[in-house]
Amino acid sequence: MADIPVLLCTAGAITGQRIAVPDGGLDMGRSPENNVVIEDDGVSRFHARLLYDNGALWLQDAGSRNGIFVNDQRLTGHRALKVGDEIRIAEHTFKVTWEDEASAAAKQPKAVEEHIAASKQEPGGDATTETDSRTKRRWFWPFD
Repeated sequence: MADIPVLLCTAGAITGQRIAVPDGGLDMGRSPENNVVIEDDGVSRFHARLLYDNGALWLQDAGSRNGIFVNDQRLTGHRALKVGDEIRIAEHTFKVTWEDEASAAAKQPKAVEEHIAASKQEPGGDATTETDSRTKRRWFWPFD
């Protein structure tokens, strides 16, 4: 099995959580519509997006009010991430690691896993809503 990117939360309310990033990516923010919900007043409703594409992990700021910092430098636009990078969103810090896919899936929090599975359903499926479609369209990636 291949290695996949995993975020390890090292500071904040969800310290200790390991979040595997699937090919479809992850949305992060305060809104329950995100794959990773961060309940922190300094986090925007839709704060950041991670995309794992063609062996590279990308991070994009979704126009958040307080920004995203990668290795203590404010992110503008999007950026490729590498092992060891630290992402800071308000009071939360995440370290970028890579793990075996089976190992990462076994450690994935159930709520995140269910949200990712639901967001991958085809349009018209039970878990896809008009709101989900609008949310997915608002992201810009240079390789779309």
